[in-house]
Amino acid sequence: MAQTINSPEILKAGAYSHAVISNGLVFLSGQTGNTAGMKSSFNEQFQGAMEKISNILKLSESSLDSVVKCNVYLANSSDFQKMNELYAKYFTKSPPARTTIVTGFPSPEVLVEIDVVAELSKQKTTASSQWPFS
Repeated sequence: MAQTINSPEILKAGAYSHAVISNGLVFLSGQTGNTAGMKSSFNEQFQGAMEKISNILKLSESSLDSVVKCNVYLANSSDFQKMNELYAKYFTKSPPARTTIVTGFPSPEVLVEIDVVAELSKQKTTASSQWPFS
């Protein structure tokens, strides 16, 4: 049975879960690093998205070291090299498989969105039954 994960510290912009755990994997919804109404750089948004991802993975009893697949969505192809440099700082050991797509976003403030799939720790196939799980 799938479990949903929601961080009370991260706002959601719709009807979705921050993550779903199923069959020993954690599937995260896309995370952006922007703050509504505030202008921020690509680097700030990338780092903000990765902080959110790390937080959600921790709640799921996983980590960035357990990520097996990553999708990165860029607003501008000119940010590809910056993304590669930042990405390498977060995935230093065995980088996960990755797809990078240049796309548009509903909000022109958003420069990057990232989603990941990670494994749970080897001892677990589901996260603990305590909140924030459902």
